[in-house]
Amino acid sequence: MTPTTARTTTRDGFRPDVEGMRGLAVLVVVLFHAGVVSVSGGFVGVDVFFVISGFLITGLLVREHERSDHIDLLKFYSRRMRRLLPAGVVVMVVTLVVALPVVAPLDRSSVSLDAAASALSVANIRFALASGDYFATVTTPSPFLHFWSLSVEEQFYLVWPAMILLVARGVHSPRRVMVALMVIFATSFASNLFLTDNAPNWAFYSLPTRAWELALGGMLAVGATALARIPDRVVGVAGWFGLAAIVVASLAFDPSMPYPGMAVLLPCLGSAALIAGGSRTLGPGWLMSIRPMGFLGKISYSLYLVHWPILVLAPLVVGRELDDAARAALVGVAVILAWVSWKFIETPFRTGLPNLARRPGRTVSVGLTSVVSVAVLSVGLSFGMAPVDTVAAFDTSVTDTSSADPTSNETAEPTDEPWTDGAATPTPATRPTSGPAGTDAPAATPVAPIDIANTGALPADVRPTLAKARSDEERLRRDGCLAFESVTVPPRCVYGVKDGSFTVALVGDSHAAHWFPAIERLAKHEGWRVVTFVKVSCPFIDMPVRNLLLKRKYRECDTFNDATIARLKTLKPDLTLVSSSRVATHPMTAADDTVAAKGAAVGRMLARVPGRVAIIVDTPYAKRDIPGCLSSHKDDIGACAISHKDAFTGDLGAVEALAAEASGAGLIDLTARICVKDPCPVVVNDMIVYRDEAHLTATFARSLAPALGAAIAALLAK
Repeated sequence: MTPTTARTTTRDGFRPDVEGMRGLAVLVVVLFHAGVVSVSGGFVGVDVFFVISGFLITGLLVREHERSDHIDLLKFYSRRMRRLLPAGVVVMVVTLVVALPVVAPLDRSSVSLDAAASALSVANIRFALASGDYFATVTTPSPFLHFWSLSVEEQFYLVWPAMILLVARGVHSPRRVMVALMVIFATSFASNLFLTDNAPNWAFYSLPTRAWELALGGMLAVGATALARIPDRVVGVAGWFGLAAIVVASLAFDPSMPYPGMAVLLPCLGSAALIAGGSRTLGPGWLMSIRPMGFLGKISYSLYLVHWPILVLAPLVVGRELDDAARAALVGVAVILAWVSWKFIETPFRTGLPNLARRPGRTVSVGLTSVVSVAVLSVGLSFGMAPVDTVAAFDTSVTDTSSADPTSNETAEPTDEPWTDGAATPTPATRPTSGPAGTDAPAATPVAPIDIANTGALPADVRPTLAKARSDEERLRRDGCLAFESVTVPPRCVYGVKDGSFTVALVGDSHAAHWFPAIERLAKHEGWRVVTFVKVSCPFIDMPVRNLLLKRKYRECDTFNDATIARLKTLKPDLTLVSSSRVATHPMTAADDTVAAKGAAVGRMLARVPGRVAIIVDTPYAKRDIPGCLSSHKDDIGACAISHKDAFTGDLGAVEALAAEASGAGLIDLTARICVKDPCPVVVNDMIVYRDEAHLTATFARSLAPALGAAIAALLAK
């Protein structure tokens, strides 16, 4: 078997057309990230890289095995380290040094851990666990995010030689290798399809779901002899179709589509066709080999390394978002720095330093030492940069229930929060009842006055502490009572007073869930039983919606809502409280994406719920990561205040008002207790209001219990 032919190679197997393919791949990735040209599917450049890597590395390993019936693993890893580590280590260290002073103090520890994961080639696993969605809109994406694909490749380098050694023994080794590659292709592609539909973060980031792309390139290398028998003009023309497939995918794909999934076949099969026909007669090899493409291909590795941290960190350095012209200039800077890296770091280590080349063991030792050193340094910085508040921590969590009955989840109400300022606190046994006869409705109790902190320094006794603000969430997720994407049956979760005579159901998405601390506190105060039916990104609405993480119709939400209504009809709660995020409701059709259509659709759902129903108006939108902002502006918290225009975006309250009118449900609007002036302060009554850009801290939500109780009492008294 000869993995390459004379017509498709030049000196030492070098193919200028394949180098040009690298140039094309990195070009579309950089343009996509920079956003200066409409290359909405530029992320497919990574898939092109994977196919090229599979082709080149498999061909190299198979040729070595054919020559010597052996693969020198030490030399292989030595070559990979000399090729990849020097520039990679330099970029990691420089990025870390530049990033730490400019990212929000609360993010420094996370960025340091990102660097450590990148050094250890597990960045893809970290980002799959941490961020979930590569395309998610985040205030400050990690400057190490692009290392996910390099981690996939390095994991590939770790396992691929062993696979070839295992299957290439004995006679018919080419056939055995091809069969192994076909098995990898089939199983990996199947896992890609399954996980794209069910766990898209893992489908996007993991080696098992990307291995088929590398195997596709490997099959080209192993099957080169058979491929050489196909007429040049046939394969050459196929190469043009392959190039067209890559270009079409780069321009037509966009981050909202399920990916990798089936769609990834277009750029991957296109890459395979382009490799196969790149330098054949009538093929596009001449176009891929022109000087600009060759130059970009030559510096492609360094350009991939440097462009992302430049684009991410530059706005933080200058303190503002950059316009198209500035981002275009940054692309130019990235190209210059990439050439410098290629010239003075990549090339000397790859082709020079003969002593290292002759001593692969030393190269591997030095490489591993450098990787471990960067990882240890990063982890050390992570601990050193961990946010430490200058005030004592204020623990706002409820009592641990690990040993409690999981079906009741009963807890004691925190004793450090008075019900009202200066007002007598009625107990469940003696409280007055202002609701209809025969109910345990809450009394309309005095609501605490509002003390606004909108300027000056962060209060010394702020609650929760800044270090805990992001994790100050309702306990539902911890208890397994916040359903995630794949769940279709509501968990059976009961809170408050288990045998209470007044039952409240909480229904909706995470914006319903973040009201739970107020409802639980109110339930303890009033002696209520609370049953929850909440699911992430699942609005309580009678229309098909799209899930941005799954990037498809949210079928599981429809099923969950139907199951919720069925349970409510059995439960017959005395009051059902419903709330959903307006900014996270994404109808499948444009016709449904109107206030009128959504209001009617929510109203239809409310009408299906038995008994009294009230809908809570969604919270004002913070738009930015509030704890991160506060950590950067401890001395001027007014810099983090939210303009009324941003906070009330999306016709705040309009859908709920229409739904309440259509269904006869009650309407509860506490937005004035959250955004108490314009601009909306993010610290109220010495409490941080938001834990992220959209959800209330549990501490602040709990403080709204009296106001929520008064609103409920008013509704039930009608």
